[in-house]
Amino acid sequence: MGFYFRKSLSFGGLRIHFSQSGVGVSAGVRGFRIGAGPRGLYVHMGTNGLYYKKMIGSKKSASRSTRPEPPRVVETTINDVQMQDIESDDVLNISDADSQDIVNEINRNYGKITLWPIGVVAGILSTAMISSSFLMAGIPLIILLYLLDRKRKTTLMIYDIDSITESKIQSFYDTFDELIKAKKKWHISAMGHVSENQRKYHAGAGNLVRRSAIQIHYAVPKYIKTNVKVPCIPVGKQKLYFFPDRVFLIEKNKAGAVSYRNLVLECTNSRFIEEGPVPRDTQIVGQTWRYVNKKGGPDRRFKNNRQLPICLYSELWFRSNTGLNEKIQISKPDAGIGLMNGLSNYDFLLWGNAIQGWK
Repeated sequence: MGFYFRKSLSFGGLRIHFSQSGVGVSAGVRGFRIGAGPRGLYVHMGTNGLYYKKMIGSKKSASRSTRPEPPRVVETTINDVQMQDIESDDVLNISDADSQDIVNEINRNYGKITLWPIGVVAGILSTAMISSSFLMAGIPLIILLYLLDRKRKTTLMIYDIDSITESKIQSFYDTFDELIKAKKKWHISAMGHVSENQRKYHAGAGNLVRRSAIQIHYAVPKYIKTNVKVPCIPVGKQKLYFFPDRVFLIEKNKAGAVSYRNLVLECTNSRFIEEGPVPRDTQIVGQTWRYVNKKGGPDRRFKNNRQLPICLYSELWFRSNTGLNEKIQISKPDAGIGLMNGLSNYDFLLWGNAIQGWK
């Protein structure tokens, strides 16, 4: 069992806590306290053995906050296979000329200072120096500052859509519904070519991918308000949001965008050796072995050499000449072809007239 220490000093309603994690401070009255510590701001309340604690602002670990941003193309090695990352450029560099004005507005709003934490700190300091009653009086101020932050940092994107354009938008949503209904979706973050003499260790595969499961859904980015549904595809640390006129790439408090006239979408079916559960909506087009010999049969030198299905999955690759570069995999074959055809036959003038604009 490990040892730890914890010590508290009290000065009226103010308490200072010392522990191995660092120094924290809290203020309040019996049954309700607001504090700040190594893990961030928190609210603690309760009495008679029933308590509630809520973190309202967590600090990230030092190792994560100081990690440098990875470059766009990075090579790593997995089981002797060189993997090349599939990654977009920095979000702030991705925007095309058609999207620059709205992206600048969103990033300006994202960059505005958040006021409500200042109210929390002011309430704690007032309680420590004056009276615990200042803490309760400051709660309405904190709520007011929070609502003010939402208004100051929000960008409105309102679309004036007539009946003809409404049918086009619905067709646009239908193509995404096909992706949403697929049983499994993955984000592909890296790919690597398997050399001829290494394929026997990788079920005969010519390429390896690094992927992670994702959920495609409808969502609106933080601090953006609109009157339309927005399909969302998570792609690692970023998310793609498909508005009626352009796709936005959002990463934390940074935004980039590419208009559909400048977006390149490739959709192809690919054979994939599946080591996990086989989705119900895919097609099994063959079988192989975890370890194969030169003739494609099982390598008898390996124990527990199980047979693996070869599935037919669809892959969608979103790219632009400004640095957008993201790839996803869908368990249903041909999924995304409708979206690709819709974007390639886009009626830009009609959609352009449908946009009222942002304000």
